Amino acid sequence: MERVWERRGFRGVLVGVVVAVVVSGCGSSDLLRRSPSEAQRFFERATVPESELRLGGAVMAFFLGPLSDEMFSAVGEVHEPGYLVLVNGDGSFRTVRTKRMDMLTPAWSDHGLYFADEESDARLTESGLTKITNRKATAQNLMFALPDGNAVGVYNGGFDSGDADTDTGYQNQVAFTTGDKAHLHTVQGNYFHGALCDDQVFGLTDDPGAHAKEAVGLPGMSSNADPEARPQMLARLHPLSADGGAKVIAWRPVSGGAHPGQQLPCRDGVITSLSWDTDADGREKPTVLSWNTRTGEHRTHPLTFDDGTTLDSEDFGYAVQSLRRDHLQWVYADGRVFATDTTTGKTTLLFDTTLEAGAGRPTQTLFAFSRTRLHALTVREDKKGDIAYTVFDRTTGELIEQIPIPIPNANINVSHLILARMAVRPTL
Repeated sequence: MERVWERRGFRGVLVGVVVAVVVSGCGSSDLLRRSPSEAQRFFERATVPESELRLGGAVMAFFLGPLSDEMFSAVGEVHEPGYLVLVNGDGSFRTVRTKRMDMLTPAWSDHGLYFADEESDARLTESGLTKITNRKATAQNLMFALPDGNAVGVYNGGFDSGDADTDTGYQNQVAFTTGDKAHLHTVQGNYFHGALCDDQVFGLTDDPGAHAKEAVGLPGMSSNADPEARPQMLARLHPLSADGGAKVIAWRPVSGGAHPGQQLPCRDGVITSLSWDTDADGREKPTVLSWNTRTGEHRTHPLTFDDGTTLDSEDFGYAVQSLRRDHLQWVYADGRVFATDTTTGKTTLLFDTTLEAGAGRPTQTLFAFSRTRLHALTVREDKKGDIAYTVFDRTTGELIEQIPIPIPNANINVSHLILARMAVRPTL
């Protein structure tokens, strides 16, 4: 049996790493150790003992940690910690040390702040930190805080070549965590995109694993331009199906290019998302997708702009999205904020944050929407100064506050400390 991993990261920057290590013992399972960097020592000094942790005045949280390719080497595994950074309203911060988890994704609800690493699932509240042992894969795709206080995480299990008695294909792990128990299941497919619809979790994938055979012969799913192209699958990941796997809801015709990842908006059982689609003849177009999780029906509308705006497929993949009434609001990689009518595709510019994300740009920015605001965490690529937390009115673009955080840009997006994902207090 062979397992390989595919990684899609729309946040953080891949960096070349040269690491001096000392090997203890021998064999592929050896733990590789090295002296902590100055950046690691900086975050370690801000670490709070788990017994003393409380949410307190935190308004935002983000994660820094190693990438998957930094965790595994030809001579053994490298175990370096990650840090969940809790930022208060005045810019002061604390850190929570974690075990390994590439692209650790915090999720925040009225029930607390949820996060997970390779060994445990955690919830931080005003009362303290609760951890439940749950060993899992070391790369995360999605995390959801459920309305009842439970949580669901989706983890990248890699491609399993299988054996004579099992199906083969790309696999994810789905972790369901209740107050005192964790349940881990393996599902076919690789789900970079997902949505919480009431108390159910759904995933969208262009790599459905062993489910791919279920789409063979379905009408309208093939491509004249690319015979190898696959349709997109919608599946329910929680609750699981009766056989313990993902429940396939529906398929839609071939799609390709960049799709904004992470959590997608869902209202009344309908997932709404941007999608860069490729039709059966190979024509590409950015669209807004609405997919009904109850009926399986879907509809798409091409994005249209009165001012002639054009979009780039790579930049499109960095978009962060949120529903507001009948419009999908989204931030593009260059910092512009748009609103798309989900019934027509008509798209208008709301405002420009001037904060950029994506490879080759002078800044890397994480964005998150809350009820009335757009939140941004910005890191400068030139490593000068400190990182900044900026808050806008999500409709008018009014600058509400800009808070400097006393964390040097030089300590982020360096070896084993790659900026991953962020979450904000839901009451903001």
